[in-house]
Amino acid sequence: MNTIKHFYWLMLFSALICACGEYKLEEESDEGKTLQDVPHTVQIVTRSDNNAQINYPLSVFLFDEGGACIQQTTIPDASTPYNNSLPEGKYTLILLSGISENEYLTPFDITLESYISFKENNFAQTPIQMAQAQINLTKSTTVQMTLSYAVASVGFIINDVPNEATAVNINLSPVSSGVSFTGEYKNDEQSCLIPCTKENGQWVSETVYIFPNESPSTHLSIQVELPDGNKTYGYTYQSALQPGYPYQFTGNYENGITLNGEFQAEGWHTAVDVEFGIGETVPDSPDDDKEEPEEPGTNVPTDVDTYLVTELPEEEDFWKSFYVWEMKATSETEYEAIIISPEQWEILAAEGEASLTGYEIDGISNWRVFTREEAKNFVGQYSFNLYDLNQFLQENGHAVFMDNEDDRYLCNDCLHSFAFGSSTISAVGEKRTYYLRPVKTVRFKLK
Repeated sequence: MNTIKHFYWLMLFSALICACGEYKLEEESDEGKTLQDVPHTVQIVTRSDNNAQINYPLSVFLFDEGGACIQQTTIPDASTPYNNSLPEGKYTLILLSGISENEYLTPFDITLESYISFKENNFAQTPIQMAQAQINLTKSTTVQMTLSYAVASVGFIINDVPNEATAVNINLSPVSSGVSFTGEYKNDEQSCLIPCTKENGQWVSETVYIFPNESPSTHLSIQVELPDGNKTYGYTYQSALQPGYPYQFTGNYENGITLNGEFQAEGWHTAVDVEFGIGETVPDSPDDDKEEPEEPGTNVPTDVDTYLVTELPEEEDFWKSFYVWEMKATSETEYEAIIISPEQWEILAAEGEASLTGYEIDGISNWRVFTREEAKNFVGQYSFNLYDLNQFLQENGHAVFMDNEDDRYLCNDCLHSFAFGSSTISAVGEKRTYYLRPVKTVRFKLK
């Protein structure tokens, strides 16, 4: 009789939870059972990073403390809550969106270390989103899980291909063939062949989604089929592809370079537009034919102010009012560092040097802009985690770095400019405005 009454009240409690959409967090009890045996209710509240679209149905995988999958559940739509009753213990919840059976394979024996893989081609046309939560379950709990993309989005546009071409395909490498349930990529250096179709004189690929591979560079091989024989062209993008970023590669078969700046999808990070020229069979440097050689000594500091300190500042932290970007030891007691001003302003390029001449903050003067090499390194270091840097700067009262493709920063004595999400450093124009962010090389000497 007690069992029947317990079942009745448990069903009534579950019905009330579903109706209200939230849980009252309290300990359950039951006669004749220890606390560890009493089930605790788990509810999932789902959201997505950057308000990205969530593709239903969602797959929920529950793992025990040993990493074995003990339960798999489907959430069919946004109106269906996830309700589960579990005994006290430690669990891992994995939430997946976009796992379509026709494009992805899940292993038969699922563990946290096993991989979700592509069914074929090493790419898909539906993006995967993932979220993970670890729970030490001691009472009823509501878990908020934020889905983020586990794939990079890739698209190609190839201009000026000869009219007689019958096919254009892009071989992209290295990519991973799978991702584990904890978000670790397989890093097995696979490749994928992405077909293009002819549209209004351009050869354009569909947007596809790949698992990134930990590699310092990404290789493109453009294969063009012609009546008199096939030709292959190569290009190397000097960076690994990152999950959550859309990449638009635009190349020109003949002389010249075209940049497509319209590619941006809601819910993804700032688009990365890569412009490149095509060189037959031999991969190109991404900066070939785009930059003039930098003259020796240009924009390189000659006089370095020295500051006596009792304790060295930390790299990527603050000293006085300034962000310390890089630090290099010059002796056992001395370090050279590049510090960044907390301020920036938008001006014409021609006004840059005059603005720096009179600039002083916290008693420090003789500021400059990034050199071209520093600009490349700074963008390479922060382009994929600019949100975190900006949040850190903002919390400490510093101006944030603008990340739109049209927001360009002056560098190289205000003669050139750079932007986050772009691989180019371009000569400045006369009419448009640029952001100026002062930087300075200083020397720290321990007392």
